[in-house]
Amino acid sequence: MKGGLMERGGVNQSDAPSRVVAPSSADLARRLAHPAIRAPLAIALTDAAGSIEWVNSAFTRLNGYQPAEVVGRNRLDLFRGPVLQTGELLRVRESMAAGRLIETEFQTTGRTGQPYWVSCVVAPSLRDGEVESFVFAEEDITQRRRSEDAARAAIEHAEGLADELRAERELLVSVLSTIPHVVFWKDAENRYLGCNDAYLGLRRLETVKQLLGRNESDLPDGDALVETIRSLEEQVVRTGTPVVDHSVTVEGPDGTPRIMLLSILPRYEEHSRMEGVIGVGADVTRVSELERQLAQGTRLEAIGQLAAGLAHEINTPVQYISDNVLFLADSVGDMLTLVQSVAETVHSAGAEPDAAAAAWQSLRALVDGVDLDFIKEEIPGALEQTLEGVGRVGEVVRAMKEFSHPGQGRSETDLNRSVETTAKVTRNEWKYVAELRLDLDPTMGLVPCYEGELKQVILNLIVNAAHAVADRAAGGELGRIEVATRRSADEAVITVSDDGIGMDQATKQRIFDPFFTTKEVGKGTGQGLSMALNCIVGKHRGSLDVTSVPGSGSTFTIRLPLAAPEDEQ
Repeated sequence: MKGGLMERGGVNQSDAPSRVVAPSSADLARRLAHPAIRAPLAIALTDAAGSIEWVNSAFTRLNGYQPAEVVGRNRLDLFRGPVLQTGELLRVRESMAAGRLIETEFQTTGRTGQPYWVSCVVAPSLRDGEVESFVFAEEDITQRRRSEDAARAAIEHAEGLADELRAERELLVSVLSTIPHVVFWKDAENRYLGCNDAYLGLRRLETVKQLLGRNESDLPDGDALVETIRSLEEQVVRTGTPVVDHSVTVEGPDGTPRIMLLSILPRYEEHSRMEGVIGVGADVTRVSELERQLAQGTRLEAIGQLAAGLAHEINTPVQYISDNVLFLADSVGDMLTLVQSVAETVHSAGAEPDAAAAAWQSLRALVDGVDLDFIKEEIPGALEQTLEGVGRVGEVVRAMKEFSHPGQGRSETDLNRSVETTAKVTRNEWKYVAELRLDLDPTMGLVPCYEGELKQVILNLIVNAAHAVADRAAGGELGRIEVATRRSADEAVITVSDDGIGMDQATKQRIFDPFFTTKEVGKGTGQGLSMALNCIVGKHRGSLDVTSVPGSGSTFTIRLPLAAPEDEQ
C-alpha cells in the first residue's frame, strides 16, 4: 500500500529506554533457531510486547539504526514517515495482540529520513499457546515498487493510448463513411484492404466484404474508373511516385456522368518499403461546372470592360452609313422629282404646242438644277461605303458573339479563326497605340482545346501587350504587336510579341502569381496571367512561357499539345 507524507530525521535518543534487560543466553539461542532468522533479510527479534532484543547486520543496512540504538525500543515505534498516515501500524498492533502472522508492505523512512518501501513479515513465537516473542523479517522493496509503479504507469499509459487510438479509429471510420470523396487502400499485391461507403456506392457494391482481399482482375469489368485505377496503380508501383488529381469521367451511382479527380498515392511501411497504395477521388462535377460558368463570366466581364471600345468600333461605320444614307435620300429625291417631270413632259407632248413647249421648258430648267454628273459619280461610292460600314458592324458583332460563346468543353477548334476574332474584339485597345500584325500558319487547321478559355487567354495577352506599348509610346509613334501561330508534329504554338517596356527578372518571376500587377490601381487586377497559366497548363496540359528584355518588349509563347490527354480521349 502507498503511504502519505514522508518525515525526515533520526531517532530521538531521549525516546530510548533508560534500562535494557538483555535476554538470557538460552532464550536467545532458542529464538535464533527460528527459520526466518537465517534468511538474508533484515531481522529484528522482539519480546511479546514488541520491544527489540536483537537485530542482524542486514537490519542496520536497511534503515541505518545501530543495535545499541534500537535494543529495548518497540519496533513499531521506529517506523516513521508516510506509514503513519495510513493506519497500517494500528492493524499490525492488533494482529500482534491476537498472535497472528502478519504480512504487509508500506512506505517508511530510515534513520536519516530517507524514504523506502519495506515488505514486513511479523511472525509470533508461541510457548504453551502464549505469545513469547516476535520475529520481524523486513526487506527493502523500493526498487520493486518503483518497477511496479512504472509498469502500472506504463500499463495505464498504454491503455490510455489504446483508448485514444480506438477513439481516433472510430472518428476516422466515421469521417471516411461520411465524406463525399471516395477512399480505398490496397496491399503490395494491389488487393483491397478497405474502402469507404462512397467508394462502395460508386462501384455499386453492398458491403466491403465484396472487395477485401481481391484485386481489380477478380472483380466484374467496370467503367473508365476501373481501367484508370489499374493504369495508375501500375505507374505508382513502378515509379514509386504519386499520381495526383488525374481527371476521369465516370458513371455515378445514379447513372449520370461525373467528373472525378483521382489520386493514387504510395503507402510505405516503417522501413520505407512500399507496401501498397491509397486511392482518393473527389467528385468535381459541380466545381467544373462552376469553373465553366466563371470562365464564361470572365469573358463577359472582359467584353463589358471593352464595351466602350466596341461601341466606338460600331459607331464609326454607323456614322458614315448614316451620312451616306442621308446623301442617297436627297439624291434619290432629286432623281424622283426629275423622273416625275420627264413623265409629265412626255404625257403633255401630244397636247397643244404651247403646253408642250412650256413642259419642255420646265423639264430643261429642272435638269439644269440637278447635278447629274455629281450624283452619277458619288452614288456608287456612297453605296460602297454604306455596304462596307454594314460589313464592319456585322464583323464586330460576329466577333463579339464568337468571343462570348462559352464553348463545349475540349473540342476541335479553328485556332486561326479564334485569334482573328479576339484581335477584332480588342481592336479599340490597341489601334491608337500599336499596329497589330497577324502571322497565321495556313496549315494550322483544327486543334483540340477549350476554345472559350483559350480566347480569353489570348485577349489578356493582347491587352497586356497594348498597355506595355502604350507605356513606352513617345512622340505619337505607333508600337508593334504581333500574334503568330505555328503547327508542328505534336503541338500548336501561339506567340504574342510586343515592343513595349519589357520586364526585369524580378517581375518575370512574379507575373503569374495571383493578384500581382504592375499596373496602376483600377487598371489591373493581377488575375489575368494567373488564370492564363491555370488554363494553359492545368486544363490544356500545355505550357506558357515568357521572354522579355527591359525596354525591348516581351514575347509570350503558348504551346498546346495536339493530342488530348489520355484521361480525356
